[in-house]
Amino acid sequence: MRKRSHMMFTVVLTGLLAGCFGSSATIVGQGAGPTVQQAQAESYHGPKQRVAVSAFDYRAGQGSRDIGEGMSDMLVNALFNSNRFIVLERERLDTVIGEQDLAGSERFRQDTAAPKGQLEGAQLLIRGSVTEFEPDCRGGSALLVSGKQACITINLRIIDAATGRIVNATTVAGTSGNAGVGLIFAKGTLPIGLGAWSKTPMETAIRNCIETAVAHIVSSKL
Repeated sequence: MRKRSHMMFTVVLTGLLAGCFGSSATIVGQGAGPTVQQAQAESYHGPKQRVAVSAFDYRAGQGSRDIGEGMSDMLVNALFNSNRFIVLERERLDTVIGEQDLAGSERFRQDTAAPKGQLEGAQLLIRGSVTEFEPDCRGGSALLVSGKQACITINLRIIDAATGRIVNATTVAGTSGNAGVGLIFAKGTLPIGLGAWSKTPMETAIRNCIETAVAHIVSSKL
């Protein structure tokens, strides 16, 4: 009997540990969508929505707006890598417009100039805000009160550009609890604003957060 009780306790303890560290990023307030691997593997032949991402607001207690801009840059790249959307440049759109204006001058061959009037409008606008950025936060399990990890939380809103209506809103919380997550969508080095956190637990939390955000946007099927 004692041996059976010990085995039951071990199973419960293992389950609690897995609950604390088995998921590195979660959707808060609603059911999570498919995993990143499932979303990427899904056969997709339908129309792609045109999306534009604005720079994230930064509303956490520590850090700077550079973190928000870095997060939005990563989301743009990750949405593109998901192969589910037509991603439009907005933060550096002035560079595109400047090139068109410059190429339209007499100094350029007109057969090589980018034509004006071809820029595409977005169907969906994605806005975000960073509400938590903690490089050293405490884990959620009472059994692991000394365990600390990096934590980041973002709020996301998807807006219909035609009507201005919010069509989806969610909160994504990412942690460094599991460094083994297959970082698929959020590829490449960390952008300016986040480079100081490279090769730290915060980098894992950031990438987990971005990947979960993309999986959620994909699963929304807007």
